[in-house]
Amino acid sequence: MSKIETRESPRASKKTLTCSVVGARGYAGLETARLLLAHPHAKLTHAFATGDFRLATLLQARGASEVASLRDSELLQNLTDVVFLATPAEVSLELAPKIAARGKTVIDLSGAFRLKTSDYAKWYGFAHTEPSALKAAGYGLSPWAGPSRGETIVANPGCYATAIAMALIPLVKEGLVDASSIVIDAKSGTSGAGKKAAENLLFTEVDGECLPYKVGRHQHLPEIFEAVAAFSGSSIDAHMTTSLLPVRRGIIAGLYLRLRDGASLTDVEAAFSRAYKNYPLVSFTRLADEPSLMSLKKVVGTAKTHISFEAHGPKLYVFSCIDNLLKGAASQAIENFNRVCDVPVETGLSHLEGLL
Repeated sequence: MSKIETRESPRASKKTLTCSVVGARGYAGLETARLLLAHPHAKLTHAFATGDFRLATLLQARGASEVASLRDSELLQNLTDVVFLATPAEVSLELAPKIAARGKTVIDLSGAFRLKTSDYAKWYGFAHTEPSALKAAGYGLSPWAGPSRGETIVANPGCYATAIAMALIPLVKEGLVDASSIVIDAKSGTSGAGKKAAENLLFTEVDGECLPYKVGRHQHLPEIFEAVAAFSGSSIDAHMTTSLLPVRRGIIAGLYLRLRDGASLTDVEAAFSRAYKNYPLVSFTRLADEPSLMSLKKVVGTAKTHISFEAHGPKLYVFSCIDNLLKGAASQAIENFNRVCDVPVETGLSHLEGLL
């Protein structure tokens, strides 16, 4: 078992950090590589995947042909300052402590280091074998995570957890809603399942459907509970369903809550204003003022979170939309890279635009 400790951030000695992406053939890995190639403080030097491949054939981006494309078995012999793991959780569990023990920073896009108190065997199907690494790992939900504390492993939040926690934390933190009575109905595009051959992900299976799955047992549910408690100071309870949309990417999460006595829609708007006043990668408004903010086409392709809300009496309706491959994965990983570099979290991301 590797001993993992926090350390001084590499930003103290380097303005530009060398980077590599493991799992570069997957959707999240490719998006991460694309963003790193255009980042002013990153030099993407290596991409790793199973089997032979060339990043330039998968990613039409300037500089992709200059990136060394290697098998993942060659990773430990070619470590960079920062290693992005876009790998299954079991793979990240094995690799991250080894990389961190060699003095490198890991930003892990899997769920291997997200849960601090919940049972990994129950939610992920495997026993966690690196308790010291898990304890030391940071949870990188921007902007709530704040400046980097020099963690050698940063756990990138899950896509559903990101969309839902971004909407819930300000409300729970200010005590505006009944934290024990929450219903969550979240829907995602098929890319959230990764690039794998599975019958339930075939076009003919998902087209025209919107089927719930993992009802009440999605692995992001305990992550939501932990994240909200960590950043709001209060525990919550919730019903949660997840459904598969017949689209490539995007998440829309509907949250149905009850306002506490005396709380109003004005209080809700003020809570979001205070929470995100210094964070440019979020947009929020009353539903009646801008219904298009709930459109997946407006958020897919961007690094932003779009939050809409409406109330009828004590019943509060909140909708949170993100691109599951960006704020739900790759662009959030870049935000965590920016925290490591001690630059504004939106660096390298503000130019991203949604579809028409």
